[in-house]
Amino acid sequence: MSKTYKIIYYILLIAILAWLLPWLYNLATLKRWSTPFTLYSEIIEDFAMINVNYDEKASRFIDRKGNSYTETQFDSILPMFYYRQLVTDNKLPDTIRGTHVTSSIIRRENFIFRSRPSEINMHHPGLYPLLESRSKRVDLVMPEDVFRLTKNGIEFIDMEVNQVNREKSALFQSVFIQKEVAFPVQTIAGNPTNRKEYDEGYLFTDNDGKLFHLKQVQGRPFLRPIPIDPEINISRIWVTELSNRKYFAFLTDANNHFYALTAPDYNLVNIDIPPFKPEKESMTIFGNMFTWTVVQSNNTDEIVTAVDAKTLAAIDSMTFCNPEKDKIGTASYLFPLQLSFTSTVDKFFYPRLKAFSCHALVLNLVLLVLYVVLCRKNKFSAMYLFKAVAVAVLGIFAFIPALLLKQ
Repeated sequence: MSKTYKIIYYILLIAILAWLLPWLYNLATLKRWSTPFTLYSEIIEDFAMINVNYDEKASRFIDRKGNSYTETQFDSILPMFYYRQLVTDNKLPDTIRGTHVTSSIIRRENFIFRSRPSEINMHHPGLYPLLESRSKRVDLVMPEDVFRLTKNGIEFIDMEVNQVNREKSALFQSVFIQKEVAFPVQTIAGNPTNRKEYDEGYLFTDNDGKLFHLKQVQGRPFLRPIPIDPEINISRIWVTELSNRKYFAFLTDANNHFYALTAPDYNLVNIDIPPFKPEKESMTIFGNMFTWTVVQSNNTDEIVTAVDAKTLAAIDSMTFCNPEKDKIGTASYLFPLQLSFTSTVDKFFYPRLKAFSCHALVLNLVLLVLYVVLCRKNKFSAMYLFKAVAVAVLGIFAFIPALLLKQ
């Protein structure tokens, strides 16, 4: 085997080991870290939690003060979330906080919103179906065309013949020009499905950062500029289409502030929660007519914030921390780096390297001494020095193939 092929073979072995060894180690030493399911209770005005013990296969129903509840009592302190069970047990109160409630009112006001990094960090095809927002039928119908946004405007494409519908494109383009949309569009979001109660189309920002609302009303374009503070640079948009129709969308800006766009007045309101990075963090909102429980989580922390549903101001908050986050794991002493092809924050498959660990340098030096002792030669060749340097830098990843290719 020539030196060139031997070097290539050696590098491939290092790459495979840098991927397999950490993966096997993490699989063997995997520790489950989970936080209790937590909601803010309007009854006790505190956080209530379900703490699951996986070893005993049992659940504890507690609040933040440590008070314990039976499962039935827990239903009663979270009536907005467990209202179906309370209706079945004939225990749903007539009023909560002085407000008359029924199961239909609670169902209309309740919502769950979720955002995951894997949904954000993915490729979007750039073709969008525009549903009829005022259909004469109860059920929404998917259109026969889709639109795309080019550098200069909007185009509708008939999906059956795969051709541009010039008449419809010109109709919408004229409205875009009239509303002074600056192309190309920077951010656009909607819910392109007919499995919803109603359709609010799309929200997008143009090249100047201006916010617009686009939908189709009885076959005609509806395009409305939304006045917002010019200092707010919108980065992400989630069109909500909630049953209570109180909000058009949730949005984040470049400073990771989280907003709600109210309906029907298009008022942008800051939600009083910690900065939210949708590309790296997950968010779940359990909303009802009194409070929202906002859960923000990453690999190390989970922050739970209770927000007043009317003012969107924070009421209370608590944080769950991963007990292992500040510990230096054994892997950092074994492996100077780790190679992986997948990630929890996206759905792409490509090689990724974790940051270099200085803690592994001690082991690297030990392995280097072992390699020198085991492969001692009177005359140092270029290949020998190449392997020695690789072992000094990459440790166990280079040490194993160095012994396999002992020549």
